[in-house]
Amino acid sequence: MKRAVSTAAALFAGLLAWTTASADRGTGWEFGADILYQLSQDVDFEGGSSASLDDDFGLTINFGYRFNDNLELQFALDWNDVDYDATLQTYSNTTPPVPLQRIGVTGSYEAFTPRAAVVYNFSSGDITPFVKAGIGWSFIDTNIPEGRPQNVCWWDPWWGYVCGSVQDTRSVDGFTYDLGLGLRWDLGPGYSLRASYEKHWIDLSEASGTPDLDQFKIGIVYRY
Repeated sequence: MKRAVSTAAALFAGLLAWTTASADRGTGWEFGADILYQLSQDVDFEGGSSASLDDDFGLTINFGYRFNDNLELQFALDWNDVDYDATLQTYSNTTPPVPLQRIGVTGSYEAFTPRAAVVYNFSSGDITPFVKAGIGWSFIDTNIPEGRPQNVCWWDPWWGYVCGSVQDTRSVDGFTYDLGLGLRWDLGPGYSLRASYEKHWIDLSEASGTPDLDQFKIGIVYRY
């Protein structure tokens, strides 16, 4: 047991010495990817419709520039596909419109959000907490049908000339802004681990208020 404890302690000390010796953060570029986990949220819309978003996973691709040990400018693309249960309030085609029945639907939406953020690392050491603030624009396909199906034909790069039925779906977009905090561990040579919690707000013109989303992210960064 004593030998096992001594061996483990020696390995741990060696790992710390290796990361300290080989980690080098300063001016330069970096590229990475995060797995994101978005918590469930209820969103209300004007006119009486609502949606309950499920917990779901997504992916972030990011790159950035380090001005020094502390300050970074980061660019990223978030993608996630989220299941939801929605209640749609229907209205009559009259003036003024009269509320009719409420219809329950189940589906998933797909969101792409390009964004930019400023990141501040509190320490120049290998392990440092950080805060970040960013803005972006989110493009959301609700997959709710909009219009009747249409039969169309096209040239597919793999299958050649094919025909099928397609249907337009409801898409929305809006300005987003976010705040986050996390922990960064610079490993060597040239790699970092990063974990964070972020609060995202999205400005949807048809929503009641400004929906906010909670996201947890964990990923790896390559520095050069």
